[in-house]
Amino acid sequence: MQTFNNGRKIFFLYPPREFSMTVLSRLFREGYEIYAISAEDKLIPLFREFPDALLFINTDYPYSSFNLQNFCDNQLKAESLENVGIYTFFSEGVSFAEGIRDYISLDRDESEVLEQLREILEKETAHGKREFVRFGSYEEVLSAIEFSCEGEKLNADMHDISPKALSFSSSQEMSLCVGKKLMEISLRVGAYSIEVSGTLDSMRTIAGKDIYIVMFEGDAAKKDEIFNFIFTSLEKKMDELISKL
Repeated sequence: MQTFNNGRKIFFLYPPREFSMTVLSRLFREGYEIYAISAEDKLIPLFREFPDALLFINTDYPYSSFNLQNFCDNQLKAESLENVGIYTFFSEGVSFAEGIRDYISLDRDESEVLEQLREILEKETAHGKREFVRFGSYEEVLSAIEFSCEGEKLNADMHDISPKALSFSSSQEMSLCVGKKLMEISLRVGAYSIEVSGTLDSMRTIAGKDIYIVMFEGDAAKKDEIFNFIFTSLEKKMDELISKL
């Protein structure tokens, strides 16, 4: 079976709010890249972008024109998107189509639902080799950030962030800050902002650019904030992509 080093994108179509806040939030913290979406008309163009994605469809949702059987058995095949993994989840009923790999009943204890989802995602190699979901990459600039090092205010460009660390580059001299604590690191995405701290752990040169790695420190509440920041950032980026499809 093919392995996915960076994991696979996992979409839940119209998940119930409580289910999103508990089960999906838990899976995200375990390193699965999960998105809640509400645009069944954008599924085909979305999977052209991510042909190895997984989709979990809420069959309880009152769709007006979405035909699950036609989508699974005809549309995906017509687009040569058979590698998209299709699953359904429900509380009150279930619809079947030939292309559905399995279904999940939500009318059980949360622990049982989580266990079944973990089994499916492991079977689909959805986690890849990553420990946590990461937002961004060394090749892109996510946003400008500000922080202080030994009382001096500095600016940089953030490239990526995980629950453990972030990377940045800067036109300002940073080598003297390596090994020292960075305070009041201000991160923003849309209207969401948090302030964290960490140690400037190391510097690497990637494609001719000096990239600095900050390792976070803080309590469990702050770690939750970082998880929420990453989830919000990924969700915003995916929403922007879907709106353009």
